[in-house]
Amino acid sequence: MPARAEILLSDAAGRSVRLAEPARRIVTNESLLLLSLALVDPDPVARIAGWAAPQRIDRGMYEAYRRRFPAIDAIPTVGAVLPGKTSVEAILSVKPDLFVVSIWESGWTEAAATLEAAGVPVLFLDGPVNDGKGPAETTAFSVTLLAAAIGQEAKGRAFGDFLRERYRRITERTARAKPVSVLVDAHAGATCCSTPGKGNRMTDYLRLAGGESIGADVPGYDGQLSPEFVLGADPTVYIATGGPHLAAQGGLVLGGDVDAESARKSFAGILGKGLRDGLTAVQQGRAHAVSHQLSISVLNILVFECFAKWMHPDLFADVDPAKTLAEINDRFLAVPLEGTFWIDAQ
Repeated sequence: MPARAEILLSDAAGRSVRLAEPARRIVTNESLLLLSLALVDPDPVARIAGWAAPQRIDRGMYEAYRRRFPAIDAIPTVGAVLPGKTSVEAILSVKPDLFVVSIWESGWTEAAATLEAAGVPVLFLDGPVNDGKGPAETTAFSVTLLAAAIGQEAKGRAFGDFLRERYRRITERTARAKPVSVLVDAHAGATCCSTPGKGNRMTDYLRLAGGESIGADVPGYDGQLSPEFVLGADPTVYIATGGPHLAAQGGLVLGGDVDAESARKSFAGILGKGLRDGLTAVQQGRAHAVSHQLSISVLNILVFECFAKWMHPDLFADVDPAKTLAEINDRFLAVPLEGTFWIDAQ
């Protein structure tokens, strides 16, 4: 019998994970793992044996993958995004050879122990090992670790190197720049403004990109800012986040298969609602919008470059997120990312 190539990994929770061979049937609690797999696997859909909450994938992106890989519709929904709602029995029912968790939570300990007792290794792509390391290292770590788990370590390293260099050309300059005040209006709809809080990585990313969020002191992951506070702070730059899921609410629509004109129309619509048109940043054309899903995905470098350009346009005249996306599409992604994912106010 031919020898099998055993794989030994150290994950982001500081755990040793042993695979008898490269994983072929992955179950995950985060459907956006599809994008991570697509960076290192020519057929990412074939490797997903089950996932949770596929509706978290931007519908335009999902349709792009469906056109290339129709089998995506047959991926069963098992488990859940959160450990407390996860059924280990449902996960085991699809016979995975690896369970992948995107972000460490202590609640996963019990489920992980049960799965491993049943012979299914568990891999954490993010966790305590990465605390304080910043977006370049945490994202590169997760992609490289996942790539190693499927026997594509060289592809993972290549994307990690690409990512680190792209982040470095931003952070080397912003380290010497005066921070710019910015409002992030998350999931922008009829009212303003929900914003990332102190415990949200986007707040840290804004700081690294040369900004200071006016919501940086909001406790926890996110929170609501009062109209009086926002108008009083009157930030230098306004950034809205949105996605296709906001269309029904008349909110900001950006994402896969969204054309630029539709995105502009939705952005103009929300800028005229609530207090936004009273902000100096909006009145003077320093208003921008970005896909929320992109910001929380493995492709967050694109959003990071947008943040840097919007807050320090003179410092980053040579940075073009569209060219970065074109290179990612050409060199890495199994399915090109196409649509409108960021936009400026006209």
